[in-house]
Amino acid sequence: MNSQDIDLLVAENGKPCLSIIVPTLKYTRDRMQNPIVVERAISKAQRLLTHNAWPKAQIERMTFNLASLADKLDYIRLQEGLAVFVSPDIFKIYPLPFSVNEKVMLSKNFEIRDLIYATQFLQPYYLITLSRKRIRLFRGSGRDIQEVINEDFPKQYVEEYEYARPCVGSSFGSGLQAFEKDKSILVQIRINAFFKDADKALDKYVKGKGRLFTAGVDEELTEFEQISGHEVTGKIRGNFDVDALHPLAESVWHLMRTNVIAAQEQAVVEFEEALGKSLAVDGIANVWQAAHEGKGRLLLLEKDYQVTGYVQRQHPGHLFTYPPVGQYDLVHDAADDAIEITREKGGEVMIIENGTLEGFDRIAMMLRY
Repeated sequence: MNSQDIDLLVAENGKPCLSIIVPTLKYTRDRMQNPIVVERAISKAQRLLTHNAWPKAQIERMTFNLASLADKLDYIRLQEGLAVFVSPDIFKIYPLPFSVNEKVMLSKNFEIRDLIYATQFLQPYYLITLSRKRIRLFRGSGRDIQEVINEDFPKQYVEEYEYARPCVGSSFGSGLQAFEKDKSILVQIRINAFFKDADKALDKYVKGKGRLFTAGVDEELTEFEQISGHEVTGKIRGNFDVDALHPLAESVWHLMRTNVIAAQEQAVVEFEEALGKSLAVDGIANVWQAAHEGKGRLLLLEKDYQVTGYVQRQHPGHLFTYPPVGQYDLVHDAADDAIEITREKGGEVMIIENGTLEGFDRIAMMLRY
């Protein structure tokens, strides 16, 4: 899942768009509930498709795809949430690595907020596990990691030091000590060269400021950091010489969440500074207007913030939070529409944790000017 997936969904604006977002369970004892949860959501979606005013041919194609959903799902690999998007021309399924609130909606656009939230956590990364015996590289996204196995990795350390016993003589004791000291120095030189070779091989994979995580015991993490030319995003401490994919994936996922939430908190600090300089607005009505005017640089809104709005056709840039006098169009989720407007105008969107913007009506925007 990436920004191209979101762009594809946004481009369906104006067509019948069915969004199904449901919480699922990833642990063995609880997974038996997943088919029940999915079937219940499918039933709700089928009722929406049955009672609507969209063209019959379009709804028939959507109904056909929806009927195949249960058969397409791998219930064993579901995570904490599931997002399904169906239109006359699109049928997409995305597992989500975080809990969600259930939403089953048929509208003129897709409910993409949870997908944007997911992409913040699903940025691709590399993980290198370090030891003096073997160095392995993994490519990952979220909780999913796969080992890179090719001519570059894994790297196996080969001890090349030739052991030469000291001659027996009166200086046997001091000779043995000198030998062991020389051996330890040579071993450390070769370990450093081993780590440098791995770091150089990383150049092909980790480019620019790509996310890189390291795993190993403290001594080896320090040794690698001293010789490496790559910026390390986070460290996982432990011995990972043996296959340990699950704990590694969970450890990286925890670090990714920590980094993303820290970035969210920093964005809120920057918003408050911009607000003091009149370069930011808060509240859905102000954000809506700024988004329509193309002023939005970065939209911030809480993950589960939803609000109904009302728009008069002659003034689309003005959003009412109550029904105005005269004719108007109902906006079922003005916050989600604000996301799409901001993206269409070239702005960025960051979905943040609930409660973070409580003092700013749960939605805010930093302005270009």
